[in-house]
Amino acid sequence: MAVALLYLYYERESSELVRQSANKARAISFAVGRELVGIETVLLAMAGSSNLLAGDLEAFDPQAREIVRGQRIANILLVDLHGQQLINTRAKPGEPLGMHGDPELVKNVVATRRPVISGLFIGTVTKRPLVSVGVPVLRGDEVLYVLTASILPERIGEIFIQQQVDDEEAVGVLDGTGTVVARSQDGEANIGLVASRLVTDAIKVSEQGVLAFTTADGDGAQFVYNRSPRTGWTSYIILTDERLRRNFWRILGMLMAATAMSLTAALGMAWVIGGHITRTIKALGPPALALGSGKPLAVPHLPILEVNDVGQSIVKASEILNVATSALRTGEARMRAILESAMDAIITLDDKQTIVLFNSAAARVFECPAEQAIGSPITRFIPERFHARHHDYVGKSRERTEVFGEPEIAAGLRHGHEEFPVEVSYSHVVESGAIFHTLIIRDVTARERALAALERSNQDLQQFAYVASHDLKTPLRSINGFVQVLAKNYADKLDEKAVLLIQRTQDAARRLEQLTDDLLLYARISSEAKPFARVDCAEVVQEVIQLLDAAINNSGAVITVEKLPSLPGDRTQLVQLFLNLISNGIKYCRDRTPVIHVSAIQDDQNWIFSVQDNGIGIDSKHHGRIFEVFKRLHTQQEYPGTGIGLSVCRRVIDRHRGKLWLTSVVGQGSTFKFSIPKATVEGPST
Repeated sequence: MAVALLYLYYERESSELVRQSANKARAISFAVGRELVGIETVLLAMAGSSNLLAGDLEAFDPQAREIVRGQRIANILLVDLHGQQLINTRAKPGEPLGMHGDPELVKNVVATRRPVISGLFIGTVTKRPLVSVGVPVLRGDEVLYVLTASILPERIGEIFIQQQVDDEEAVGVLDGTGTVVARSQDGEANIGLVASRLVTDAIKVSEQGVLAFTTADGDGAQFVYNRSPRTGWTSYIILTDERLRRNFWRILGMLMAATAMSLTAALGMAWVIGGHITRTIKALGPPALALGSGKPLAVPHLPILEVNDVGQSIVKASEILNVATSALRTGEARMRAILESAMDAIITLDDKQTIVLFNSAAARVFECPAEQAIGSPITRFIPERFHARHHDYVGKSRERTEVFGEPEIAAGLRHGHEEFPVEVSYSHVVESGAIFHTLIIRDVTARERALAALERSNQDLQQFAYVASHDLKTPLRSINGFVQVLAKNYADKLDEKAVLLIQRTQDAARRLEQLTDDLLLYARISSEAKPFARVDCAEVVQEVIQLLDAAINNSGAVITVEKLPSLPGDRTQLVQLFLNLISNGIKYCRDRTPVIHVSAIQDDQNWIFSVQDNGIGIDSKHHGRIFEVFKRLHTQQEYPGTGIGLSVCRRVIDRHRGKLWLTSVVGQGSTFKFSIPKATVEGPST
């Protein structure tokens, strides 16, 4: 009977330890998720910086460095869509920057346009294991940059101290790929190791559980884990059978020795001892019932060692539970503070579309107090024509695995029945079997008005440039004609200085007429734009070569063309684009035969064209300036022109939703490159 009771105690203690370990793994998983979500929240706030959206990276850099000092973050990186670092708070100003250490993180953020948590990787500057959180920097629907923040595994390891992990517990955290990010025992040796196939398969199947396995020493062990659905990370605790058997064998040995020495006396004392054991065990009843009350427990020292251990375990479990409860309450308070301080309206609905949460921003945006909104249907704040669309997005949000979907432009309805434009993101969460939907709503009235005003201003400016350049041509022709008559009929009656002045007047009139023609062409990019159609770029380049036949023959230029694609576009504007780039290659070539090569390659989404020449080249400090209107690097005597050609090229590429850039070596030539999406959607002209 003694052995049977001891075995039952062992089983109960084992189950209790597994349960405690599961609770602790859950608490650690919650704490890790809170840390990562906190960093994500900071990055999302930074992504809305006006300096960042305006492209003023010099002003944004000190802001990022200040946040690193205040948030215990290893570094903050701002990278372009290809992973090239633009800002690195660990690097000195002006220091050359490399690529992001985790290109998959950058690629996933750009592809999904939502926050992404990376796995463990080695930082390019720190050369240490890091974990990054990345968010997109959005301007409307366009991803401008990717903003990431990295933390060291030691920060995750600090959570073990906060959760009061003792020296005997092997506690660790795995990232979304099953790689060890932190571990309480032999942390440096284990960081970066990948969990076994048995573990990774089990984590994919369920968010929490217990796995039995055999250690390298041949001892049995249990792997207790909890995976966070928010971050995809897993916290685990390894319990070895040796730890569970330690007290069992010690007490069993004492019991067997005592039984052998006092077998005769035991029969007489059985009743007394049985009563004593019963009273001792019953003494644990009140503390056990008070477990979870939130009040400190005090279990007096009990004379039976096993029962006393259970009593102390109850005290320890109570302390752990109180810490977890306090952390949960603190987290709830923080979440409530975030909700109430948010600038955007946040509304939570139950599955019947009834409002259960209505933050202060929502009350301000919809001009309705929260106490009046809670309990009412959400359709109260949606115009009737958007009801079906809202129900459709709610249904789609259930099928999404991400936290927040793409923002949708819709309309809201204020308490006074006034409609206004809004931007809405949908998400859902399941709690205790019930589905709750969250709507994040932003009032974009001011933005829509500003965009409309900007569009009207652009149209007015384009019309003015078109009319002004068109009306200038008639008086210019008259001036040029009068000067020609004067030169023809009166040249012999004028002195040499007057003849020189007439020639300079003719040159100025011709330059002004050319400038007017170029300005008219620049204005026509928008005012006379044609709808996109399928264009064969090889035919376009051949047409340009025919137009430049005289310049090619006079200069002896050699033009080679590789196989070029067909794509959607404006044929007239593409002819002007290649005409400007190829003619520049011929014009800006000195003391050598111009050699120009036209080619194209493709990536996943774009065709990338190259126009390479062997001309005079352009210093890198002028690369941004040459695309501005009227910006020239040479005088009229050196190379005639108006400084509008490359500006026209940039406007054509902008309308085709592409990018234009160049690489150049002074004295060796330049390569102008531009990209056009394979499935081009016509863009607005600026």
